[in-house]
This record gives sequence, C-alpha cells and structure tokens, in this order.
Amino acid sequence: MLRDRVQKFIEEFDMPITIFCRKIELTPDSYYKWKKGQLNFSEKTIKRISDYLSQYGF
Repeated sequence: MLRDRVQKFIEEFDMPITIFCRKIELTPDSYYKWKKGQLNFSEKTIKRISDYLSQYGF
C-alpha cells in the first residue's frame, strides 16, 4: 500500500513531512488528510509519489 511505502521512506530517511511534500509537489495539509483517509489522491498524484519512492528503492 502506498501509505506504508511513504511511511517507511520518511522513517528510513528521517525526512520532515514538509520536505517530502515539497519533493512530490504536495501540500503538507493534503498529505495529512490523505494519511488519515480523509482525502483520496488522483491517479496522477499517486503515480508521482510512487515514482519518487521507486527512485530510492521503496
């Protein structure tokens, strides 16, 4: 699941959420809503996040 991949990535690199969001062109507010299940990302956004994580082997 993408949420799990994101969480592992953030923990592994000890990356602040604000930096992660900047890298994937997302607002921190949107990230937190998505993480809580209050927001669903478009397929385009999901692909952008997944592609970014894949660059680092996640």
